[in-house]
Amino acid sequence: MITKFTENSFDYYRSESDKKPVAHIGFSLLDNSQTYLVEHTWVDESARGTGLAGKITKDFLAKVTEDSKKVIPLCPYTKKFFENHAEYQHLLKEENN
Repeated sequence: MITKFTENSFDYYRSESDKKPVAHIGFSLLDNSQTYLVEHTWVDESARGTGLAGKITKDFLAKVTEDSKKVIPLCPYTKKFFENHAEYQHLLKEENN
């Protein structure tokens, strides 16, 4: 997979020549670009059921960790991911901060 990180999305492409991503996380930046508000996670129909949503989420969270930022999960998939993966809890933005 080829990854592309932009100011408001993290995308997976099957190859360099693909125009459309096979998976996508859309987000906004808050708190002077210190917090990612994850708005949606999407996987192309052709790749659903393969674990790709979990893979792109883990790679996205690796980038969040690398950048020392936090996450507010608005996306239902991302909320559930955090509920099921205690090892990522430290990346959640605390409500009072």
